Amino acid sequence: MTETQVIFRLEKRLLREFDETLKMSGFKTRNEWFRASIRAFLEDVERKKVLRKLRKLEVKGFEEADIKEMVNEWRSEKK
Repeated sequence: MTETQVIFRLEKRLLREFDETLKMSGFKTRNEWFRASIRAFLEDVERKKVLRKLRKLEVKGFEEADIKEMVNEWRSEKK
């Protein structure tokens, strides 16, 4: 896996506050937190795309809950 470095600039006060709360949130490093946040963001974007497409569908005999259940099953199989 090729990695790319990402650099952010933060105020010292904000970085201190972040570092203080980082371990309380269960992360050991800033990198670990950043990777988890990016993954969560991308999963959320993907979920919203699928839900937008599902809203456009009109399927007789299926409720929205049925479709959500199918999507969740598909995601669990995908992982």
